Amino acid sequence: MNLDELKARLRISDTTQDEFLKLALDDAIDFVQRTCNRDFLIDGELKLPPAAKSVAALYVSYEMVANPGIKSESIAGMSQTFESGEERDSALLAQLTSAGLRRVRFKSFGG
Repeated sequence: MNLDELKARLRISDTTQDEFLKLALDDAIDFVQRTCNRDFLIDGELKLPPAAKSVAALYVSYEMVANPGIKSESIAGMSQTFESGEERDSALLAQLTSAGLRRVRFKSFGG
């Protein structure tokens, strides 16, 4: 996913926020990869599946609002309510989980 695709998904046509969008996209991709416990690299190139791209775009759109305590919002016909950044992240995590993109991490319990 690159800046042009992100802007298309967010319906942004101007260049005034490009620097912010690049940084936010890096953060969003990092969030998706950490949450899914994957790097999505294929032959050394980042290849996000469509569901991961959608979550990354939502992550950036939430960052654009610049209010981590959003109580209610509507984006492109979808409405969600969050009380904290953690709840926002949980909602995004649920989307990645339902798309089958999360890998389970197992931890040993001593021994």
